[in-house]
Amino acid sequence: MKRVASLLPLFLVFGAAVGLWGSGARGGKNVLHIGVAAANFDDEWMSYMHESMHAEARKQGVELTMMDAKNDPAIQQVQIDTLISQEVNAIIIVPVDPHSLRPLLNATDGADIPLIAVNRSPEEQILFNRLATYIGSDSLYAGTIQMEKVAELLEWKGDVIIMWGRIGHKAQVLRTEGNHSVVHQYPGINIVREAAGNWQRERGFQLMENWIQSGVNFDAVVANNDEMAIGAIMALEQVDMLDDVIVAGIDATPSALELMEKGKLDVSVFQDAHRQGADSIQAAIKAVNGEKLPKIWDIPYELVIPADVDKYKKLWGI
Repeated sequence: MKRVASLLPLFLVFGAAVGLWGSGARGGKNVLHIGVAAANFDDEWMSYMHESMHAEARKQGVELTMMDAKNDPAIQQVQIDTLISQEVNAIIIVPVDPHSLRPLLNATDGADIPLIAVNRSPEEQILFNRLATYIGSDSLYAGTIQMEKVAELLEWKGDVIIMWGRIGHKAQVLRTEGNHSVVHQYPGINIVREAAGNWQRERGFQLMENWIQSGVNFDAVVANNDEMAIGAIMALEQVDMLDDVIVAGIDATPSALELMEKGKLDVSVFQDAHRQGADSIQAAIKAVNGEKLPKIWDIPYELVIPADVDKYKKLWGI
């Protein structure tokens, strides 16, 4: 059995306690200082977004301080308080829990610091009016086009397993809603199992292994992201079932594209990490300068199939 490609090396340097990563020009009184309260550093797709923030900060000549919340909302609150105490000019946040964004906004409102949310949108519509902008992509659309392609590959009949991201995250809710909306159009397609894989490759592997051992029959695995899909592929390969199962993910990460090139992943949906990262820095600068920003800064998803691999490898610079 061939080894599945491992994660590409992360670009981030971890610091003690809060996990700091600094970049950009330093030392000048007129240099803008932007803080980034990141949900976590330990994710392949996020690592590309973070690196793009780093590169754009250098390009724009701004100071950048990044902090790792390690997927803990309490740590993220400390991140915000720390960045406020450092008197940053703007804060970019990838929320650990979009439900807990209100107290973080209260803190930045009180300090008169613009807050830009990226990748994970607030749960309450009213909060959009308090953000400088939200930068991200429409997860409902991603889940819809993902499942539409899977339905086509199944010839509109078969049994499907769905792997959710972290329960309650807006991307998990909307991508799954998009999946379900397509399945409901085709009586020949049935969802036979669903469970949370928390966006993680290891958890995707464990779920798939458990379902295989339970004896459930299925023709396709549809995961809310590529990491879980890769975990499913690893489990399917162990029992020589991969050739008989369609596997779909979302993000079109370099690791996913490598597996697609090898014929192991059938469908993904490109979420542009580089644009989300770079545009968040640009938005922060505009917010500090008082420029008007759209409440939702949309970066569209794009369906990816094996014929598209070379195009998207180039976009990742590989």
